[in-house]
Amino acid sequence: MTMARLALIGGGGLAREVAEVAELSGFSVTGCYALDPRSFSAVHRGRPEDLENHKADYDAVALGIGAVDRRSLTRRKAFIELVEATGLPHPALVSPTAICATGAVIGDGAFVGHGATLAIGVQIAPYAMVNIGAIIGHDTIVGTNAIIAPGAFIGGGSVIGEHTLIGPLSKVLQGVKVGSDVILGVGCTALRSLIDGATVWPRPDRIT
Repeated sequence: MTMARLALIGGGGLAREVAEVAELSGFSVTGCYALDPRSFSAVHRGRPEDLENHKADYDAVALGIGAVDRRSLTRRKAFIELVEATGLPHPALVSPTAICATGAVIGDGAFVGHGATLAIGVQIAPYAMVNIGAIIGHDTIVGTNAIIAPGAFIGGGSVIGEHTLIGPLSKVLQGVKVGSDVILGVGCTALRSLIDGATVWPRPDRIT
């Protein structure tokens, strides 16, 4: 059986996670486009913008670049525009170890990592990421380019806005609305709704 040829944008650790899920989903990463290809040097073909000149060589493209702050979320948005401009299919990539309830909707270009859980009625917008071990409760909506980091918990009926980062081990309580361009830092809990552009950071540790 011939595997579909996939162009991967990104070369770091997250790109390796995306590539693994892609290969488990029937794709073969035959080209990598990144400033630093790292472990993809054997298939490195240039910078992300060079993909436009090679797009006839691929059946699909995947984005293997994440974000850790507002600046990198904005950068990731630019890469999404680059992917869209190629006109190549950008399928959702869902780990076979993820638990996805019947009726969960996952948009094009979205990524669902190993061990993630999507409950009934969940909607994941295009290019959103639900990373390893994250739990998304029933009827939650996750916006475009939102990133749900490893181990995060989103209670049922919540809304996560576009271009928002929910940090590792963070929690959003049931029914809470988190706006667009929000940063909910590592281990923080959203007890009430957060307006667009809000930033919530944990208190720094004290050494005594």
